[in-house]
Amino acid sequence: MPKSRSHSSHRFWEMLANTPRLLRLVWHGVPGLLLLTLAVTLVGALVPVAQLYVNKLIVDRVVQAMGLRVLNWQPMGVLVFLGLILTLAQSGLTQANSFISQVLSDRFTLYANSLLLQQAIRLDLAHYELPEFYDLLNRAQQSGSSYPVRVLSTIMSLIGQIITFASLLGLLLSFSPLVLLVLMLTSLPALWVGIQFSGLRFRMFRRQTQSGRLANYLENVLTTQEYAKEVRLYNLGDYLLQQWRDIRTTFNQESEAIAAQQAGVRLGTGLLANVGFYGAYAWVIVQAVQGTISVGSLTMYTGAFQQSQSLMQNILFNIAFVYEFNLYVSQFFEFLSLKPHVLTPIQAAKAFPTPMQEGLRLRNVSFTYPGATEPTLQNINLWVRPGESIALVGMNGAGKTTLLKLLTRFYDVTEGEITVDGIPLHQFDLADLRRNVGVVFQDFSRYNLSVQDNIGFGDLSQRDNLSRIQQAAQDAGASTLIDALEHGYQTILGKTFADSTELSGGQWQKVGLARAFMTAAQILILDEPTAALDAIAEYDLFQRFRQLTQGKTTVLVSHRFSTVRMADRIVVLEHGQIAEIGSHAQLMANGGKYAEMFHLQASSYTQAEHDLN
Repeated sequence: MPKSRSHSSHRFWEMLANTPRLLRLVWHGVPGLLLLTLAVTLVGALVPVAQLYVNKLIVDRVVQAMGLRVLNWQPMGVLVFLGLILTLAQSGLTQANSFISQVLSDRFTLYANSLLLQQAIRLDLAHYELPEFYDLLNRAQQSGSSYPVRVLSTIMSLIGQIITFASLLGLLLSFSPLVLLVLMLTSLPALWVGIQFSGLRFRMFRRQTQSGRLANYLENVLTTQEYAKEVRLYNLGDYLLQQWRDIRTTFNQESEAIAAQQAGVRLGTGLLANVGFYGAYAWVIVQAVQGTISVGSLTMYTGAFQQSQSLMQNILFNIAFVYEFNLYVSQFFEFLSLKPHVLTPIQAAKAFPTPMQEGLRLRNVSFTYPGATEPTLQNINLWVRPGESIALVGMNGAGKTTLLKLLTRFYDVTEGEITVDGIPLHQFDLADLRRNVGVVFQDFSRYNLSVQDNIGFGDLSQRDNLSRIQQAAQDAGASTLIDALEHGYQTILGKTFADSTELSGGQWQKVGLARAFMTAAQILILDEPTAALDAIAEYDLFQRFRQLTQGKTTVLVSHRFSTVRMADRIVVLEHGQIAEIGSHAQLMANGGKYAEMFHLQASSYTQAEHDLN
């Protein structure tokens, strides 16, 4: 067997084997609706055969009445009424199935999307920093909401078609097994066509993932406020629109080429199927003319042949569709199968010490990002005592933010260990650890939600405690600007929704700081906390900083030396290692890297003042 054909066969059975997992997923999501759909499908599958048999009885009675020139109206009336009942039943079952399918689709889509979002929340930061993750996420988002329902709908149709076909099988075999064989052989090519082109479409979809994400990104650039000013300022609109149009046009051309090939091949298989049907049709006509079967039987067998071949083709097409849809569903399962790297201990997680006695220790800590060849941090040794304030300084790329990610356990260290009161971080429950480590990152989130939400998210258990939120806002210097908003703490921030208000960068930073001050965490990490604040706001924050952080262990990252001077000790990072450590006065007296950076920053202010004069 050729290798490609062997691979296709293996892939086909592999995908069909994925179906039980999907059915278990649907069962967990909507068990009652799944059973109801199955019941309606089973009953509906038996109606067409009953209709054929009733029609046969009607035709035979009509022929008999034409010979006798007398019609017994009572039996005929019963048969016609039975035919009407079957037709109404079929119509009712069709509508019931349509309604149940829609409800099932809506509820399962909600369930599947909830699973996807739960998985996205569960996965740690390492996944979100890899391009491959976004390919997987994009495919899962496109596949997870609709394709499982498509597989289910197709399987239900398939079950109904198989039951109907099985009930017709007796009629076909009673006429001629050879006719059944002819109908089956002329229908089989439909399965091959479906499988081959399903694979082609799926591989096209996989190839287009990254380009499709680029097209989505360009669409986002052209339609969101974040980029609107520069797109217009630099006249980027037409250029970016053309890039988007080129990608989408290429996608359409690839899809059209496959569709054209499939249409041509299906035309040929349809012709073969029609030859098979009319061959069987001619045969049954000959039998009727010879008097071997009645006119009613001719009608019944003709309908049975037509329905059987249509059913066989649809069964084979649906098997191919189950294969195709399972290809896409496999991407949903592929995403759900991702595992977080940073985990809570399965058993005996340690409680975070309250209050801390020994403090935070880093012993020989080194860290290399996944996929990187060089370590970002090397052999870091540091002891931060309870209530002590530490500042991290260094050039961009020195490892400051990476160190913060290790302290919050967004990543686990590559070598060495980080402990709190002698307990390694990986032995704490993750939720408990992060309740005790409050952070405001430089790129803190700006939620397009209410002010209350933006601050209350710092401690979700206190989100409805307005007085606590107001106190945090006051501590961060944000209360005056919030009081000036039309709806105060209920004001929606940003520009995404109606009746919302956008803040300046400095105002947003005050709200972000207020979120940090909501936390009851014993360790407070501030990454560039004054970067967007003006000089007056920065000075105001300095005056209150000691009071606000009293009793907390504080780790401060800043490029402003006026900020880092507040710290008890300053840690200078260079090339991922600790170059110096000490107070501002000690480091200035040493005349090392810190003193050099301090004088460079001070001289820039002096030069700027000189230039202005």
